[in-house]
Amino acid sequence: MKKYRIIPLILAAVMVAAPLSSCSNGKDNSSSSQVAVNKQDGLAKTEIKAEISEVTLSNDTSFKLNNVIDYGKTDDDGNRFLYLDVTITNNTDKEYELNILNNFYILYPDGEEAHFDIRTQLYAQNNVDSYITNPFKLTANGELSGIIGGFIIPPDKNDFQVCFFPTQDVMTDKESVIKVDVTADNIVKMN
Repeated sequence: MKKYRIIPLILAAVMVAAPLSSCSNGKDNSSSSQVAVNKQDGLAKTEIKAEISEVTLSNDTSFKLNNVIDYGKTDDDGNRFLYLDVTITNNTDKEYELNILNNFYILYPDGEEAHFDIRTQLYAQNNVDSYITNPFKLTANGELSGIIGGFIIPPDKNDFQVCFFPTQDVMTDKESVIKVDVTADNIVKMN
């Protein structure tokens, strides 16, 4: 019976030692593992290109990016809070929920990405008319129109793509992505 008491101790020792003995090239990989976790680009098998104000249909969901809006709010480092003015239509007979963190990201030309930042929501709830709090529901055969987001963007990043996964109620269904090209001329300043 004593030999069976040692098995949990051996398993615990192996579990503790495994991360310590992982492969390493001597460099700190903490930032690269964070990027890998948040990497969204390349997940979809189908990419649908769209322009600002163009209605695009995918997975029984119509999507239109009306504008990207800069309300003049910045963080302590001068990075801008940007929001999306969208119209999304659920063309199905069932209600589902979308989430800015799961369904949207910004893709820069160099392949870097920006994701939803909760600080933008905290600001917008008190300062932005027609702001829709995350997550949001799309009623069956219904339309949602308003301001969602947002993203914290460096001041020198003016050209990017707004990317949307039309997942419906299966949050992991990222078969297709709608990508809308945005330039500095497309960012509406609301100071």
